Amino acid sequence: MSDEDSAPVASGTNTVERGVSIDQDGKSNVWAIEPKMEVESKSAEEKGGSLLIAGGGIAAFLAVAGAILANLPDPDQF
Repeated sequence: MSDEDSAPVASGTNTVERGVSIDQDGKSNVWAIEPKMEVESKSAEEKGGSLLIAGGGIAAFLAVAGAILANLPDPDQF
């Protein structure tokens, strides 16, 4: 293990390794430490493209809804 895997204890001389502990029976327990996640942010071009697609979808929905509502029969005829 590297020096990055151990952190000093408050007493100063002993070191504690991350991911390792010893229980009351004296048995050592080891578990995995997952690496930090790296999150990639979207560029301005990607955000602009997403907004255009969303705006186009809304416009298409409104056009279809308007066409359907404009062609419904008059309820007073019945």
